[in-house]
Amino acid sequence: MVTILEALTLALDLHLAGRFGEAQELYARILDAEPEQPDALHYLGVLAGQIGRGEFGLTLIDKALALRPVEADIHANRANLLRGLGRLDEAEAGYRHALALRPDFAEAWTDRAFARHGGSDAAAADMAADLLERALRIEPGLEPAREKLVKLLHGRGRLRLESGQVTLALTDLLRAAALAPQDADIAFLLGNILFAAGLRADSVIAFRNALALVPDFLSAALNLGIALAATNRNIAALAPLRQAVRIDPAHPAARDTLAVALRTLGRTDEAAALDAPPARKPSPKPSDPRRPRRPRRAP
Repeated sequence: MVTILEALTLALDLHLAGRFGEAQELYARILDAEPEQPDALHYLGVLAGQIGRGEFGLTLIDKALALRPVEADIHANRANLLRGLGRLDEAEAGYRHALALRPDFAEAWTDRAFARHGGSDAAAADMAADLLERALRIEPGLEPAREKLVKLLHGRGRLRLESGQVTLALTDLLRAAALAPQDADIAFLLGNILFAAGLRADSVIAFRNALALVPDFLSAALNLGIALAATNRNIAALAPLRQAVRIDPAHPAARDTLAVALRTLGRTDEAAALDAPPARKPSPKPSDPRRPRRPRRAP
């Protein structure tokens, strides 16, 4: 005969595997046998929220909390349901309660950050970043916290750069690059910020990183050439500028910048050959020149 614990373990395995219907049926059977089983009430409440029945889920989780009022997991999941229902002030209180019970609850710090970042104001984003940093200090490998923080820092850094807050933007992008060293977009934006801050030699490193990650990243190749020229490495600048022209032979900025670099070196004949750009071939589909094409994944 299957015990309640064995049935609960199987139900949770089904739940985590995304087999919600089977898990729901098994949770219900457990509650038929033991109506005040707190784990079944809790997990069935979570499942109800996942299938769009948040209010019913709250009813179940409240019953679980009445049985286990100091269980941090239950308070955190109740806050998640409230967040899903748009009741953000109540969700915030729930996360605070969970964290008061367990200060090292990294997932709750992360979930609280998700709720705080629901606001569009800068203060909410700043608070969310602080909460995510705290979560990562507790559990450095917590992927949802890392991904959310990278996205937040990337977006905030771009906005700060556009508004002239170069030092703050640099702080954001240095941290984002440390968290996501394989992200070419972040490496590229970091290069732009370093260049704007007058750190031209450092910008060369960032642009090289972006181009190494995505070899057909035209803007990274172009900006790498510009940064090399700005650090008096005119001969070295030719290689990335030629690469930019190979990526898009008709790109005006790439051709013009390469021509200037060649003339600076006295190679006027080569520069003259770039004065008349080739006709662009019609593209079979629109492209976004601001974004690099991603390399294919290995099979």
